[in-house]
Amino acid sequence: MGNGVNQPERERKKPRGISVTLQSGPQCISVEQKQLPAKKADIEQHFAEMFCTDNHGMRPHFRRFTKFENLCAQKENDIDFKVDTALGTKWLELAEFAPIQEVGRYEEATGVWDARQLAGMVVDLIKKKNGKGYGSGVILMVYMTHDRFWAPPPVVRSIPELLKDEAIVFEAVYVVSRGGTVVEAWPGDPDDQGPKGLGTTIVGPFSGPAQV
Repeated sequence: MGNGVNQPERERKKPRGISVTLQSGPQCISVEQKQLPAKKADIEQHFAEMFCTDNHGMRPHFRRFTKFENLCAQKENDIDFKVDTALGTKWLELAEFAPIQEVGRYEEATGVWDARQLAGMVVDLIKKKNGKGYGSGVILMVYMTHDRFWAPPPVVRSIPELLKDEAIVFEAVYVVSRGGTVVEAWPGDPDDQGPKGLGTTIVGPFSGPAQV
């Protein structure tokens, strides 16, 4: 029963998955698990800042836009961020890819996917966001908070073909792993001639519980 006093509503923690990095040393190989912030706004800030920092190997968005500076979070229920690029001011909209309807709960994700199904679910998320009627200059960033939900480059390279008949309003769409790997899903990176694949794919760590 309440005591008649209005209590501030607690911000619910957002489920988080596992991110594992292998560290190689002179004596052994160690496994490092990285933890994300608990709140949705902090998670999105983390991914946006990581996306706008040119310190990773796979950075196709920097080849397209050259720089991402003056990142600024926008008001709730608006486009998530505003950022300056060499092609002018752009808007950065984030969407988490977390197909828990397919696995039940984070800790039940195996990381084994039919790649065609995985690509189709990413495409469905892009189409859902596309249907919201954004204006020009918007970049969509699809991010994964669980390594077992990562759509690897061969899968993402197949997505432009799956979207070719859709009226995509976004200037570009990128899929971003929890560790910061970026792959262009739309319109497609002309410099990335790597393999495409829609067979069975296995992604993510295979030990340890999901973090909540």
